Amino acid sequence: MKVTYVSKGGEGPAYEIEADRHGNFTIRQDGRVVKRVSSLPDYVGRPRWGSKKLEQSALDEAKAAIDAHHLTER
Repeated sequence: MKVTYVSKGGEGPAYEIEADRHGNFTIRQDGRVVKRVSSLPDYVGRPRWGSKKLEQSALDEAKAAIDAHHLTER
């Protein structure tokens, strides 16, 4: 899933977040990779095809990372 997220309540720079159903995500700004997080490749109870819950969790984590970066940037 690809989502565009704007930090600082819609007034900051725009980021593109790409997340998959296994919990991996990539944050890009102007086509440049800012952060990439990969989930564990194998663990007990890992859904074979992933899940929407893991995808949403990855999106939330990416948004939190963007917001945290902008809070410390002041």
